[in-house]
Parts: sequence; structure tokens; C-alpha cells
Amino acid sequence: MMCNRVDTAPEAAARSAAAAAFAPAAWTRRFGGLVRHGLASSMLLFAFGAAAADLVPVAQVEQDYVKPQQRVDVGGGRRMNLFCLGEGRITVVFDSGLSDWSSTWALIQPAVARTTRACAYDRAGMGYSDPSPLPRTPQAAVEDLHALLERGGIDGPVVLVGHSLGGFNAKLFAVTYPQKVAGLVLVDPAEERLWDRVESSLARRFGAAPVRAARAEDEKDIAAAIAHFADCAQTTRAGGLTEQKYRRCTDPVRLPLGAAILQERRTLQQTVAYQDTQWSEIAHCMYAKDAAADARYRRLFAGRAPLGDLPLVVLTHGLYDLSEPDWEVHYRSWRKAHELTAALSRRGRHEMVAFANHNIQIDRPDAIVDAVATVLTMIGNRP
Repeated sequence: MMCNRVDTAPEAAARSAAAAAFAPAAWTRRFGGLVRHGLASSMLLFAFGAAAADLVPVAQVEQDYVKPQQRVDVGGGRRMNLFCLGEGRITVVFDSGLSDWSSTWALIQPAVARTTRACAYDRAGMGYSDPSPLPRTPQAAVEDLHALLERGGIDGPVVLVGHSLGGFNAKLFAVTYPQKVAGLVLVDPAEERLWDRVESSLARRFGAAPVRAARAEDEKDIAAAIAHFADCAQTTRAGGLTEQKYRRCTDPVRLPLGAAILQERRTLQQTVAYQDTQWSEIAHCMYAKDAAADARYRRLFAGRAPLGDLPLVVLTHGLYDLSEPDWEVHYRSWRKAHELTAALSRRGRHEMVAFANHNIQIDRPDAIVDAVATVLTMIGNRP
């Protein structure tokens, strides 16, 4: 298999070691996207993507992503960073995944801005946005985005593009403020109540016992990840991160973003605000045990096509490591949940993205640019 050949590269081995240090196994599977394939595939497939889509070389735009842009007061003097490019009838708004902020969209936002207005923002405590005193729940992120759109002068319905945690936030925003959303592109989105939604389907394929075991493994490792990042935050507050600790408390390096962005990411990732927020987002995300939140999500996403005919594309990464006996169950759980999310709209589409790990915005930026174009076309053809 191609992924196995890619995995033999020395660079990929180094990336694998960094990924293993970053987080427990389930967190790597779920949010990290099995990044053991990451560096070599990112470099190879970034070149592939550049040929497939009219992307803007990162060297031409990187300086825009290493400084604050428009800092919008979202209430009480707390400011959030907003960066907009281009013009158009529809505004596309990018929301990043866990531990991430607007610079992760540097390979995509400028390309989308050639055809319409494209805005990336930093959630509270990430990038150049002020931290919030409130727990970083998905609903808190939704309310922050709502305030940012209103106070940042972004009028009319928007297309939300969300990766991973940001993908769930975008989906939650769409059911909370449907009049504000013209379309969705969910990039390998995190999924609420994942095992509740997919367990019966997977049990028919794999048997009940392996599925229960996979679910228990996920729950155990997610709890371990929450504790891990709590320790990262505590260590940072107590005096800072050593080099070894830094590698364990941040995501693996993403070389296609370029040297300037990578250096700025390293600087911001070592701040108390970043590490505190990273922990809070994990501790209160859709995977944390929260019966009240789960009940609310069940109500919000219940019924047939709760998103109506909203233009929607859900992208799932295509590279998976199936070397461990139970990892196919995890792979199928992720894919099945994305299929169910696509079905939330009568016009929803689910697409697999070949040659990409979880960070599709790095491995296959062209796929996201194309998905945005698809949704914009669907909006133009909407009944």
C-alpha cells in the first residue's frame, strides 16, 4: 500500500515519534488523524494539491498570518481576531480544529478569496484572540462566533468551513442560528455522541463485543487526553514548557505552512492562554462526559434532515492505519458518523479525500477549495 511506503521515509518516522509523544492513541486516531503518515504525505500531497487547484503559494501570504488583523470587541472589551480577504456576495468563514487557529487555513483562504469573501478567525484564547473566562464549550464557541459576525460587519448568511472540533462547532452553529448559515463544509468533523449513533450499525458488521471494546478504549483514552492537557496547562502556568514537554503539549509540525508561520505557532503555543484554552476546549468538547450536553445534541439533531436542504459537504480523510486488529472499527465509526452527518441535510454530500490524514487542510488543500466551490454552486442553485 502507498501509505506503508510513505511510512518508511525518515521524515515520516520523525513525525511519528512526535505524534506518539503528543497524545494518547485514541486522541491520535480521533483528532490527530493517524499522523504517523503525516510529514511525507503532506509534502507529497501538497504538491499534488497545488497541481489540482489554483492555490496561492504560502510564501506570498505567510506574513498575513503571523500578526493580528481586525480585533473585534465581542463584548466586555474581549477581542477576537478576524482576518478577511476578497469580495463577494457570500462570505466564507473558516473555523479551525482543536489546538489550532486561523494560520492553519493559509493554504486555502487566499485561494477561496479569489472568487468570494473569505474570513478566518481565532477562537477565544487561540491565536490572537483574547481568552474567555467561560469554559470553552462548543456552545460558548457558537455564541462567540455569532457575536463576532454581528460586530465584525459580516452581514447575511455565511458558508461555514470547520475542521475537526471546528466542524462540530459549525454544525452546532447551523442548527442554533439557521438564518445565519447559507452552507456548510465540514472537514473531517468531530462528532457528538459518536458511539451512540454508530454502535448498532458497526455491531452488525463486526459483532457487539469488538465494538463495545473499541468504545471503551476511546472513552478511556479521551479521559487520559484530558488529563494530559490539564498537565500541560499546569506546567505552563508553573514556569513554562521544556523542549520535550513542548513537543508533548502541541500538535506535530506542519511544514507546508512555511517557516514564518511555524515559528509564530511555536511562540503562541507556549503561552499560558494557549495551553489553558487547549485544555478547556478538550475538557468540554463533545467527547467529554456531559449528559446534559449529550441530551441537547440529541434533541438538536433529531428527526429527518434537521438542516433541511442546506448545501452541505462532509469530507473524510482517506488514509487510515489498520495495522492493529481493532483500528478498523475506529475507522468505520468515524466514516459512518460522517455519513450520518451528511444526511442531516437533504442536499448533504459525503466525500472521501484520498491521500489525506486528519489535517486535510494541510495534506489536500485543493479538496477543501473544491468543496467550498461546490457549496457555493449549490447555494446558487438552491430552490
